[in-house]
Amino acid sequence: MVLSGCHILEKPNWSLHEQVENSPLTPPRIAHDSVVIEVTFVRVPVEVNESNDAVWQDIDETHLSPQLRAKLTENGFRCGKLPNALPSSFEQLLAGDKNLTDLAAQTGTLNLNVGLQNKRLQCGAGSENHVVLSDSVLENLVVVHSSQEYTSAERFQQAQCQFEFRTYPQPDGSVRIEIVPQIHHGAAKSQFKGHEGAWLLKTQRDIKEYSDLLVDASLQPGESLLLSCSNSAHGLGGHFFSDNDNDQEVQHMLRLRVLHTQYDDLFQANDSAPP
Repeated sequence: MVLSGCHILEKPNWSLHEQVENSPLTPPRIAHDSVVIEVTFVRVPVEVNESNDAVWQDIDETHLSPQLRAKLTENGFRCGKLPNALPSSFEQLLAGDKNLTDLAAQTGTLNLNVGLQNKRLQCGAGSENHVVLSDSVLENLVVVHSSQEYTSAERFQQAQCQFEFRTYPQPDGSVRIEIVPQIHHGAAKSQFKGHEGAWLLKTQRDIKEYSDLLVDASLQPGESLLLSCSNSAHGLGGHFFSDNDNDQEVQHMLRLRVLHTQYDDLFQANDSAPP
C-alpha cells in the first residue's frame, strides 16, 4: 500500500536580507590589501556626440602630466578623473545607455562586447587584471603608434585589444591605479614566468605593451578613472574604443571606479603599501 499526501507551505514572515543584517556573525572581510573595482562600459552613439563633448568638459584631465596627455592625444586616447558626485552631463549619458549590472560576476576577465555589463573585481595589491576590448580575435590588425618624434605602423595577427591594470592601496585610504594598453596576438605559447620566488608555467599569447601610454592615477573611494577615444577615433584609441563594436556608429567609454579598499595601516608600522 502506498500513501501520499500534501502539505500547504506557508510563506515565511522574514526575508533573507533581514536575517543577514541581524546575524550575530561577523561579516567576512576581504584581504587587507584588496581593492574592489567596478568596471563600467558606456556606449556613446554618434548622434549624442555633443553630449560626449559636454561630458569631457566636466571631467578633470589635468591630473595627467602635459607630456602624457600629449602622447595620449597623438594616439587617439582621452583619460580623465570623475568625482564621487557625478556631473549631470555624465549622468545623462548613463541614462541613455543600456548597461546591465551583473553582481554575480565578481571575478574574471571582462569582455566589452558581452552584454556591455558592469562588473566588480576584487583586486589584490599589484596583481594583474585585464579588460578585453575586442569582441573577437582579429585576423589582421594594423596599428599606427606615435612615439616622440616619429610614427610607426605594426601588423598583428589574431589580435585582441586589452587594458592591463594594477591597484595599490595607500595608507591614507586612496588607491593608486596603473593602467596600460596592450595588444595580445598570435597563438598561445607555454612559457615559464617568475612569481613570488618561484617559476610558473603559464600559457599566453605574445603581448605588445605600450608602456609610454601608461596612466598612473590616484583615486579616493567613490572616484573613477574614465578612458575613451578622441572624437576622430584615430590611431590606437580608435582600435580600442571604436572599431571593436559591430555597430560602427558607436564609440565606448571605460570607467574604473574604486568601490572599497580594506587597507588599514594602524598595525602596519613596519610594512607599508607598495609605493
